[in-house]
Amino acid sequence: MRHARIAELPGWMSRLGVTIVAASLVLMSAVRAADIKQFTEKLPRAYVGEFLWDGDNAVQNVVITFDKVQALNEQNAEARGCGSYEVGRHVTKIGVQMFIRLSDLEIEIFERSPDGNGAFETGGSHRGKLSEDFQQIDAQWTTTASGKHGQLHLRAAASAACEPAEEL
Repeated sequence: MRHARIAELPGWMSRLGVTIVAASLVLMSAVRAADIKQFTEKLPRAYVGEFLWDGDNAVQNVVITFDKVQALNEQNAEARGCGSYEVGRHVTKIGVQMFIRLSDLEIEIFERSPDGNGAFETGGSHRGKLSEDFQQIDAQWTTTASGKHGQLHLRAAASAACEPAEEL
């Protein structure tokens, strides 16, 4: 049986190797921390777009704004804010929480606390992707109880409010 030659290296060389490995791990960790910090600073704070239940023709206009974006750890962030869905002239305001995985920009959006509309579905989540330039969100809603699906397509906006603008 032949032994690995690494065991034959002088002590200072093996210590050097261990030091290099340790330094590279610290550096990678610092790079990831910088990446998540840059992400939380660059994520747009407003998105507008449409939601459409599969098999339904009623387009719902959607506005989402984030007032808080924070790193959860080196690879995950959370954005919290509000949103509104408008169908015809009926508007439902909601709370929004989005989780983002930095490595592949996978997202999951939860909606909560609809204002006064018992028919508004919050039992489920949107799962999908944030584009590499952070300018688009494409996700599929799945209702937990029934498995019913819908499609959400959002694009970044310079600014938006969680409710439609008042008519002039």
